[in-house]
Amino acid sequence: MDIKSLIPQREPIIMIDKIVSHSDEKTSTSLTIKETNIFVEKNIFQSSGLIEHIAQSSAARMGIQTTEEGKKTLLGYIASVKSMMINRLPEVGETILTEIIITNQINNVIVVKGESKVENIVVSSGELKVFIEE
Repeated sequence: MDIKSLIPQREPIIMIDKIVSHSDEKTSTSLTIKETNIFVEKNIFQSSGLIEHIAQSSAARMGIQTTEEGKKTLLGYIASVKSMMINRLPEVGETILTEIIITNQINNVIVVKGESKVENIVVSSGELKVFIEE
């Protein structure tokens, strides 16, 4: 699936390389960290990039769902970040694998849990509330 058809972001801020898997329960995405990534400083992917990656993974999940329903992809805005844990910052060349699960939806607010791993070790996790603009 073309990432650009699922999320509103464009280069240089796209933080997803591909959709690894998608089901009713969860969506997995990946990102290989490149030296040219705007969130890389001294060969280290910064925490703001990890949060943006989880947010875009959430957007991709919602984009897949709306596409499957034959609807137009909607814009989403991070309303809050809760319980975000950054255990380690990935380095250039490493690939982040992120799983997104929607835990709740009330009207236009979706609560998602995200967990990012590098080589099966959790590097970040947290919960986002995303406001969906219709």
